[in-house]
Amino acid sequence: MKNVYMVQASTTYGGNIFKSAYLPYAAGLLVAYAWEDPVIRREYRFRRFVFTKENVAEAAASFEEPAVVGFSNYIWNTEYNKALAKEVKRLHPDCAIVFGGHNVPPGEAFLRDFDYIDYLIHLEGEEAFRSLLLSLATGAPALSGIKNLSFRAPEGGFVNNETEVLDRTDYPSPYLSGVFDPILREHPDMQLDAILETSRGCPRNCAYCDWGCTDSFVKLFPMERVLAEIEWFGKNHIAFLWGADANFGAVERDELIADKLIETRKKYGCPERIRTNYAKNQYERVFRISSKLESVGLTKEGATLSFQSLNPKTLRAIGRYNMSFDTFRDLMRRYQSAGVTTYSELILGLPEETYESFCGGVGKLLELGQHRLINVYNCEILPNSPMAEPTYREKYGIRTANVNFLIAHSSANPEITERTNYVVATNTMSPEEWVRANIFTCFEKTFHHYGLLVFVAVYLYYEKQVPYERFYNDLISLSHESGEHLLNNAYAFLTRFYNDVIAENPIRLYTNDLYGKITWDPEHTPFMDIIYRLEDYYRAVKPLVAAYGVEEPVLEELFRYQLTMLKRPGKNHFKETFSRDWPAYFERAMSGERTPPEKKKIAVAVENETHPETWVDFAIEAAWFGKNGNSFNPGVTVRELPEGGGADV
Repeated sequence: MKNVYMVQASTTYGGNIFKSAYLPYAAGLLVAYAWEDPVIRREYRFRRFVFTKENVAEAAASFEEPAVVGFSNYIWNTEYNKALAKEVKRLHPDCAIVFGGHNVPPGEAFLRDFDYIDYLIHLEGEEAFRSLLLSLATGAPALSGIKNLSFRAPEGGFVNNETEVLDRTDYPSPYLSGVFDPILREHPDMQLDAILETSRGCPRNCAYCDWGCTDSFVKLFPMERVLAEIEWFGKNHIAFLWGADANFGAVERDELIADKLIETRKKYGCPERIRTNYAKNQYERVFRISSKLESVGLTKEGATLSFQSLNPKTLRAIGRYNMSFDTFRDLMRRYQSAGVTTYSELILGLPEETYESFCGGVGKLLELGQHRLINVYNCEILPNSPMAEPTYREKYGIRTANVNFLIAHSSANPEITERTNYVVATNTMSPEEWVRANIFTCFEKTFHHYGLLVFVAVYLYYEKQVPYERFYNDLISLSHESGEHLLNNAYAFLTRFYNDVIAENPIRLYTNDLYGKITWDPEHTPFMDIIYRLEDYYRAVKPLVAAYGVEEPVLEELFRYQLTMLKRPGKNHFKETFSRDWPAYFERAMSGERTPPEKKKIAVAVENETHPETWVDFAIEAAWFGKNGNSFNPGVTVRELPEGGGADV
């Protein structure tokens, strides 16, 4: 029998804190379907998955007489796959090397560039991989008849067969078929995460995305399979799920799927969290689904209210449309009233965007009430997206930089460095403005969504009419111009980091042994650099806030309230008194209602036994797992004091 190995190498997360990795779902789909065929079962023996980034030499040496090795390629593992495939080919020249996945470009480019690759599978892989195994074993079907396949012709040159997306959905589940059982047995101490795919495809064709390359139609997987997979996740203690659907909540049955997730969580304690991509235009159903999931703690960041850009010219260029501001404001209020967290998304580097329009878009979302989280992603050129087309890139003056693809919360020293292509300039945004926009994003996220200055910013917006984008740009200017290390350190790191991206220099993520031996995203840099010396930072920033016309004693109380409302290790049992009702003021302000802070004596007490006690635990909870408001003190009690009071709370 011929030996087959499959490689879908996930990054191992957690560093020295814990270890987690994803089960190789895409490769598992191919194995589960192929080995249903009696001829394949007779001719081939499936040996194992490489699902983490094992040492390349050791992994290749462990393959015993491989006949076929299949590689599932994404941005985060393609360079690793190339290195392993090259080594396998050196050791076993007759082994068939097959590459598939989203990071394989159209046509024969990978065959032309990498002589150790024999076959490419484009788009969906189930049918093509099964047919390829049969062809290699028996000659039928002929290679020329296998759709979605590219290969070298015997007489020289390359063959690119027709590509096709099938409407078939009855493929076996890799979870339920048992192909992952050896991984579960052999890695009992690893947190194994999983992909939940209930549908495939997207009706849209956004320029930056490759979801629409599947002919813009959506197919639903059988409900029986989906529900059984969720039960499997619970039984096998799968803690975290990534929802692979492009538009979860788009169809009525998605609400039943959410009910099953909740039922399974209550029954087994798992899954603990799920992150998914919600439908863009099914507001009522998405509200019901996200409310249910939030009620049992299953959501990681809450419901998505995405925009990608607020610039009309950009939206036309990328083929997107947004909900109206009135609809967004109403949804924000509705979610807030229901106690459901939300977040929004923007992409930096899109065509027609300027520095001013980008910062103004962030400010507008804050103005409309999105104080919890705005995720900003740098635009990357995906090889199967419309934006990858040369004519599109030329039209909008898209300039890219090929740099390390860095993955946060993992080891700081990976064996193989992955690569990606960031958009670093367009006709309307220079490289220098792109650097400034990234720094703005990092500062806004740290000081607003992670909470270090959110109450100060909200107060300035309502009481001194300082736009949010102006405040954060002024804060950046202060950091840039200051000779004080405390103010300048994070700014200097970010400036070097993003200039290195443009120059295609080696880049390194932020690390700090105080938070464990793992890496952190650039957006975490100001937060991680400042939070443990916050009082000193506030003293340095107070003059900037005073310059807007905020006088003592309001200035002193505002910063003291800001400090009180943030989690910090060891700050779990204390009380602060104020002469204004700041809690009520900010509750109204963040809901869009402005009334001046009422003058009355109150006490705010923090009593919470669940606060993290170490900086490592704090970093994981506040900056990694929690994000969405998890920097704030949940255990707060507010009591009005009598005139001249000081009574205990």
